[in-house]
Amino acid sequence: MHHPLVGGVCGACIAAASLGQTVTMRSLLEEMTDRDAVARWPEPSYRTLQASSYNRESVHRDAPGWFADSDGTGFIREERVGGRTEWVIMEQDGPGCLTRLWTPYFYYDLNEHIGPSVRVYLDGSATPVIDESLIKLVRGEGSVGAPFAVATARAGDLYLPIPFEKGCRVTMTGRPFYYAINSRAYEAGTRVESFSRAGLDGLAGVLREVGGRLVGHPHTDGPERIAGRVEVGRDLEVGLPAGAGALRGLLIRAPGAVGDPSILRRLAIGMEFDGEPCVWCPLGDFFCCADSIHAFETWERSVREDGEFECRWVMPFEREARVRLVLCGGDGVEVEVGVTTDRWEWDDRSMHFHAGWRPDDVVPGTPFSDWNFVDISGRGVYVGDAWTVLNPQAHTWWGEGDEKVYVDGDWEAGFPSIFGTGTEDYYGWAGGEIPTRRDEFAVPFLANVRVGGIDGTTLGFNICTRSRSLDALPFQRRLRFDMESSFGTDIRNPWNQLGYSAVTFWYARPGATDNRGPRPEAGARPIMHLVEDARNGKRVER
Repeated sequence: MHHPLVGGVCGACIAAASLGQTVTMRSLLEEMTDRDAVARWPEPSYRTLQASSYNRESVHRDAPGWFADSDGTGFIREERVGGRTEWVIMEQDGPGCLTRLWTPYFYYDLNEHIGPSVRVYLDGSATPVIDESLIKLVRGEGSVGAPFAVATARAGDLYLPIPFEKGCRVTMTGRPFYYAINSRAYEAGTRVESFSRAGLDGLAGVLREVGGRLVGHPHTDGPERIAGRVEVGRDLEVGLPAGAGALRGLLIRAPGAVGDPSILRRLAIGMEFDGEPCVWCPLGDFFCCADSIHAFETWERSVREDGEFECRWVMPFEREARVRLVLCGGDGVEVEVGVTTDRWEWDDRSMHFHAGWRPDDVVPGTPFSDWNFVDISGRGVYVGDAWTVLNPQAHTWWGEGDEKVYVDGDWEAGFPSIFGTGTEDYYGWAGGEIPTRRDEFAVPFLANVRVGGIDGTTLGFNICTRSRSLDALPFQRRLRFDMESSFGTDIRNPWNQLGYSAVTFWYARPGATDNRGPRPEAGARPIMHLVEDARNGKRVER
């Protein structure tokens, strides 16, 4: 899909230009591991776009073909280059940056693990800056190593930033298979230093340093701690220093959840920043452990088998902040909470952290629908989500649905900025085979935390999470995130049931609103009730 530059020049960009700020590969790499950067409105401003192989029969939300699926062969056009055919899969005018590339580790055949080459042309040049097997490139087997290119379950993800000054065109030397490419579109006039191989070689030391930070997460014990028993109607609250500051580390110990997984849903995290309720989410869902404890580690969150949960998202506030644990039902729970805070210079780019939960919902296989994660009004940046799916039947597939993200005026236009190729694809891995417990993984920005895997099928709970770094999603007025509720092109039966719940993570300027407020009554119901609800076809969330 062709994405010309959208919108006028914003005030932040004018300020950036006046300061002489230039976007470079070095600045982008430093931004990738600058935990404070995500909590401020980006400068220079940009819009995140996506090119993917989605089925081109989908043209409008209200038109036939919206749930066409079969998303593995879409492209923009064919063209002749030097006597050969290339398939154009992405093109963009103006200053920007490629931020993420994904593709499966097979090319039309599960035994073909090389496939055609991807070619990346910058600024109108006839010579590509990248020309190598796309599969090997994204899996860290080509010119880029881990953690900037990571192998996942039957797929790979490239996170090396590739900035460009005037434009970018990406082609394939063979007919395209499944792919997704995220990019930034900066405003006209933004200064960008384009990617080059020589520039990449000159940043070897920076790459080592940034790569080390991405995989090395210092443990946050939290110098300010409180321990106690949380009861229904008696919260445990941690006092934070008054005045401008930032919560930089949150550590929660709930060892009782090891033997009693119901605690993971009954115990909720609540946060207020500057008098605004910003976070309400069950502990387990926030940390991808709604059904039981699953140890994993990503850039922002860690879970340990002993019931220790750690969050490293930076959460600024201008005047005051409150962090509390709330019990939604059942017996009291012994917990310990540790927080790490620091000073923060609050300005007109600073944003509050938000996390919202949509509780359990049972969805039939037909009619198809788009299941809403969140709908936000305000100005902010979307930075991630966690998706919990219960598959109560052994021979259905839960991962076919495409993500559809509407930014600002997209909803009125009827087509999203982000249109994907499948749920598991969105979370950085791929289908092609029945997933098993061996497909669980965790890398800096992605994790397949739990695979059902009961009796060698997709039966059971499946939990994925994705956080967004350079591919974060800024929005000026509105962001709506939907995921197609789809069992695949051949599984469209009303008796096929799936159970969904989701958590979304985002930053916003004060005053932003969303449709995911506190749901203590849903938190009081252990997640295992969903198994029976799904088998009975009972919808519990509307």
